Amino acid sequence: MTVAVPDLHDEVVVPALAELRERRRRRRLDQWNVIDALYRAYVAGIGGLLGVTFLSGLIGDDPLSAADLQWVRSSGPAAVGAVVAVVLVLALRSGARGGPLAVEAAEVRWVLLAPVDRDVALRRPALRQFRFAAFVGLVTGSVVGLLAYRRLVGPAAQWVAAGAALGALTAVAGTAVAMIASGRRLGRARASMAGAGLVVWSAVDLALGRATSPASVAGRAALWPLEASARSGGPGPDAAVSALAAVAATVLLAWLAIRWIGGISLEAAERRGRLVSHLRFAATFQDLRTVMLLRRQLSAEVPRSRPWVSLRPAVGAVTSPPGAAAARGAGLVVWRRDWRAILRWPGRRFLRLAGLGVVAGLSTAGAWAGTTPLVVVAGAALFVAALDATEGLAQEVDHPDRRDSLPVPAGAIHLRHLAAPTVLLSLAGLAGVGAAAAVSGAGRLALEVGLPMVVPAGAAAAGAAAVSALRSPPDPARLMADSTGFLMVFRQVWPPVLATLAPAATLLVRAGLRSDPAAAPAGLAMTAALNVGIVVVLLFGWVRHREGIAGFVAGERLARAGQ
Repeated sequence: MTVAVPDLHDEVVVPALAELRERRRRRRLDQWNVIDALYRAYVAGIGGLLGVTFLSGLIGDDPLSAADLQWVRSSGPAAVGAVVAVVLVLALRSGARGGPLAVEAAEVRWVLLAPVDRDVALRRPALRQFRFAAFVGLVTGSVVGLLAYRRLVGPAAQWVAAGAALGALTAVAGTAVAMIASGRRLGRARASMAGAGLVVWSAVDLALGRATSPASVAGRAALWPLEASARSGGPGPDAAVSALAAVAATVLLAWLAIRWIGGISLEAAERRGRLVSHLRFAATFQDLRTVMLLRRQLSAEVPRSRPWVSLRPAVGAVTSPPGAAAARGAGLVVWRRDWRAILRWPGRRFLRLAGLGVVAGLSTAGAWAGTTPLVVVAGAALFVAALDATEGLAQEVDHPDRRDSLPVPAGAIHLRHLAAPTVLLSLAGLAGVGAAAAVSGAGRLALEVGLPMVVPAGAAAAGAAAVSALRSPPDPARLMADSTGFLMVFRQVWPPVLATLAPAATLLVRAGLRSDPAAAPAGLAMTAALNVGIVVVLLFGWVRHREGIAGFVAGERLARAGQ
């Protein structure tokens, strides 16, 4: 005899889950500080608006020539598609590691392990992730469209709309493929193979000047303002079909992601949720060091058990007393210790460093060609690469007891930790110069301008990362309430600005060549490199004598207070 069991899924479980989440949402809103949120939105909105609209308009980038405009019309879709393909590859790799959802540990234990359909339980977090991705893509694409308007023909509204649409579709598609990879548990190998196939397809399109890959089709839709300006009307049928195809493919991917999201690994979801909660906490307190460590844990990036190349111990490092050895050769000891750690890096960290160097080089070449705001992208890439390269200095700051056990000033040890990162970042800069020479169409000019700037750029980036690692939190008792927010923003922006010095110096070389076409590019580049080098010397001097400078400033304050 069979007994009919009521469908608890529809009658009890789903309403209970909805009520649970509604109560949690209300509790979070009760603890939400509206004034603080509005202040942050105000600062971010005003800063972003000034940085994007006012500064880009003030710079006044040069329009493209007829030949360059023709290249954009023929190969632009494939170039944009290559960028979209890279985003999708990164999303696939994130999904293979358990992303992009960051479900709280309590949610995993008490909801996903309950007798609830996981697709239903994860549908609301997935939709929330899609909304956030669409918003970020919309804002980013709008900024890119506004910058494209400065150099391409067509109304600003069309370029902003096209950039916003492409950004939103790319972000949603990237989130969807990450959810599919996570829900279907593709694994890193299969995800990497699928991503590599898409990138190769887009690269072939770029080399042949066609648009056959899905990413290149999306790129064709993004460049419809060019076609509209050429036709003196709306977009042509090719752009319209491409836009409809991109939207349909994105909707299909999102639907598949929602349908398959229930297959995620619970262990990976709990681990990711715990790490993301720590990451948000560290980001709230602007602790970049902890953010970097947590990001490596999220990507399961661990040192190699064996180094790529084994370094033999230094002569006399074992037989000499520790104090004497440190006093005589602390610089060599720190140098070797940094390289021992670097040689245990996983291969992907080297690839990431080289990729960031290539991004910096290509962005600098784009700024030289006329898109001046790309120097910000170049500086950001160098700064992120420097945060990876200065791992030895960051560990020294994390473990001050080992540093204080040596009879050497702390500033001297910190300064010696910048030698290996400068070399490493200079090698990454060489990769960037090579990439710029390959794609710029003026290889000799790129080498003449770029090679003298390689070492100063690496040193400036290493010094910027040192400023970020060595800075101490401000004393709120000595600050006015109205100036605290400005000071915090300045402290966050200052290190990336230092890393942007070398890419920005190339613009001075460009200005010198425009004012005097007969001047030697290498000579102007050497002068610019010398100017950056002077700033680097001052920056390294601050690292060496930071404690003395802080003590002198504190003494002056005490003296003024006593008077």
